[in-house]
Amino acid sequence: MRPNPDIASADAPLFRPSLLIETARMGARHYLRERHLGASLSAAPKGQIVARLIESERQCETLRRIRSPAYRPGRHVQMLAALIAETGQTKASGSEALRLAT
Repeated sequence: MRPNPDIASADAPLFRPSLLIETARMGARHYLRERHLGASLSAAPKGQIVARLIESERQCETLRRIRSPAYRPGRHVQMLAALIAETGQTKASGSEALRLAT
């Protein structure tokens, strides 16, 4: 599995369960920045949006991994869908940073 430098540049590539990634890819096809991110975040420059999405997604992933009762799968999917859409990676390919967990 090779990471994609577009998303991976923040720290490391994202390795997530296949169901989470596939669901997020479906959501990314219907993504609208203003609707899904809200006014404050959607007005930010694209580089800041991606950085904030990466941070939010990593927080979701941490909660998922520790099996926290505060984990919200829907929010996690929203963060991943927005991240996929913002980085323009809606197709599955071997070079994506959003990799399927095996």
